Amino acid sequence: MSVQTNEKVDLGLLEAIFRTSKKTIQEYVREIERHCRYKSIQSQMTKDGMVLDDRSKLIDLYDACVQQDAHLRGVLETLKSQIIGERYMLAHQNEKGKYIKDVAESKKIQGTQFSKIIEGIMEAKLYGYTALEILPDIDPRTGKLAEVNQIERRNVLPDQKRIIQRSGIWNPGWSFEDPKYAGYYVLINSGDLGLFSSTTPSILAKKFTVANYVNFSHTYGQPIIHGKTESENIQDRKRLANDIASAAQNKVIVTGLNDEVDIKTFTMSNSEKVFTSLIDDVDKDVSNLILGSETMAGAQQSYVGAARTHQDVFRDRVESWRNYIENVMNEQVIPRLVAMGYLKDGLEFIYSKRLEMSNQDQIELYKFLSDKYEVAADEIEKTFGVVVGKQLNLETGSVGGSGNGNDRHIMTDEEYYKRYGHRRGENSVNFYRESR
Repeated sequence: MSVQTNEKVDLGLLEAIFRTSKKTIQEYVREIERHCRYKSIQSQMTKDGMVLDDRSKLIDLYDACVQQDAHLRGVLETLKSQIIGERYMLAHQNEKGKYIKDVAESKKIQGTQFSKIIEGIMEAKLYGYTALEILPDIDPRTGKLAEVNQIERRNVLPDQKRIIQRSGIWNPGWSFEDPKYAGYYVLINSGDLGLFSSTTPSILAKKFTVANYVNFSHTYGQPIIHGKTESENIQDRKRLANDIASAAQNKVIVTGLNDEVDIKTFTMSNSEKVFTSLIDDVDKDVSNLILGSETMAGAQQSYVGAARTHQDVFRDRVESWRNYIENVMNEQVIPRLVAMGYLKDGLEFIYSKRLEMSNQDQIELYKFLSDKYEVAADEIEKTFGVVVGKQLNLETGSVGGSGNGNDRHIMTDEEYYKRYGHRRGENSVNFYRESR
């Protein structure tokens, strides 16, 4: 592709209508029916000049769920935390198949604009597609990409590979396959309606369940204050009712000699679990679909073994997301950045293969390694931010692990015996030296 022939689309011309409030399951069903009709006739009709793959109203439903459901938003933030960060690099393979990091080029992809590209690829699996505008301008202060824009999804026909100025109208528009625009514009199409097509109906149902739960709580969750008076006068009864109503703030109520005031509380039942169970089930489904585990989204487990099993599933799911991002990046994004002259040729975008561990697991690993290998002080500082000096438990003056000539009694006698094969103070034969 030639950078000189590329042209830009004025994204300021795009017009879209946003409707993300008061969404219902019936609207979702209508949009699924619309997509089914399109899939049924697309092979029989010409696509040029006709808007067939319009998903603008479906995107309204997706955005409404992301905006209004705190659990879904939290799951997405958890996923983003595993996708974005100093986990990726640009590298080339040597003759042994090992990836060698290019530090200078890797710094170019550590920035806010490049993070937009990764987020866009991630969202392509959620929404079904993402369209990106990657411009070759360089920020003079940082030396990195100055501008990356995500094209409004309501103005994109993903299967027809076209940007339209107004939703539902073919012209004016721009094709992703037009050589004039191919250098700057990337369409990432997952090939389906995205993972949100599975979460949206559940979240819409959950929203109404929460509303019903609030009404239930107002009706049955608050106790009733019951006042009784012998007076037949309606004014006396109203006065007592007003006194009871104000007693919540005043903390004091004065009644007549024979008046009574008591609080009527409802007998506890499990009626509220009809609502809470539905809400919990929806949250679990969303967590399992996107993260592979509800534990990683904050759910509690009854025993440690279950939590570790869920962590393994979560790590496998994150690895799957990273592989998808690597493939899209190397097939569609990196070649364009190379053609722009921003990156060197011959490099691949990859995630580091380091093991993702909790802080406690890392501490246990370093304890294990430090007794058997010399661990550099820089590595400790980089991982934990703790500045350390000379390693004390290194073997000195011995060969083959036959003893420790500089025993500072850091290990217990039992640990010493397991490590060196003899008790403290006992002489041991160095077979390596005697065999010379």
